[in-house]
Amino acid sequence: MKCNKKTLLKRALEILIILIWIFPLVWMVITSMKLEEEVITKTFSFWPQNPTFANYTKAFTSTYILNWMGNSFIVAIGAMLLTLIVDAPIAYAFAKIRFKGRNLLFWAVMGGMMVPFQVLIVPLYMQFNSYGMINTLAAAFLPRVALPIGIFILRQFYEGIPSDLEEAAFIDGASRYRIFLKIILPLGQSAMATVIILSFINAWNDFLWPLIVINDTIKYTITVGIANFQGTHGTQYALIMAGAAVASIPQILFYIFFRKKIIAGIATSGLKG
Repeated sequence: MKCNKKTLLKRALEILIILIWIFPLVWMVITSMKLEEEVITKTFSFWPQNPTFANYTKAFTSTYILNWMGNSFIVAIGAMLLTLIVDAPIAYAFAKIRFKGRNLLFWAVMGGMMVPFQVLIVPLYMQFNSYGMINTLAAAFLPRVALPIGIFILRQFYEGIPSDLEEAAFIDGASRYRIFLKIILPLGQSAMATVIILSFINAWNDFLWPLIVINDTIKYTITVGIANFQGTHGTQYALIMAGAAVASIPQILFYIFFRKKIIAGIATSGLKG
């Protein structure tokens, strides 16, 4: 009986956590289906009196939301691909190649997670300005290319790959690069899926840097574009919620698609063989 009570309590706690987590999403969708008059009224109402998709229609017809979505895809996919290209070899070197100062260099890279991005804004802006890259989408994603947490996840996974596989490949005459491409990368798909989703969401949700580096309205990312719904003389809350709901769809679909590999990557990234 005690076991059953503990199980019920655990399930109830899990449901409570899920409801707390999902409530803002539900509130966002419901608010996006309200008229602006209902949103700013003093009388609280959870469900819209007259549900409407007018805010979504307005978002797609009166703004550059499709351009902003396309720009965000370019920024997020560019950051995602370059992050994999940079993080995977670095993580492999830290995991399998013995060299002097390896651990010190690894923890120096991990220390990058503790540096606030705001500290780097001025030097980054000056650097990209000197390259003539201000107001370009490339400038929006290049500072987000390498994820220290991605290096950590991949390194932990690669360390769990038996060294016997590498030794057998060396005996067969394979080079270090061939081993990395033909053995390590295929075995690390689940860990790479975790890095993919982290880098994609990180770049997709980025707001401050694209706001600073991009000037033309049509080149905005979706986060910066939605912020434009808040004007000098008022804020269109219902329209903002509609834009936020649209902006959330790619992230949700991306997670659903990579869900199994992400869970497998997180579950195995801390294990060593």
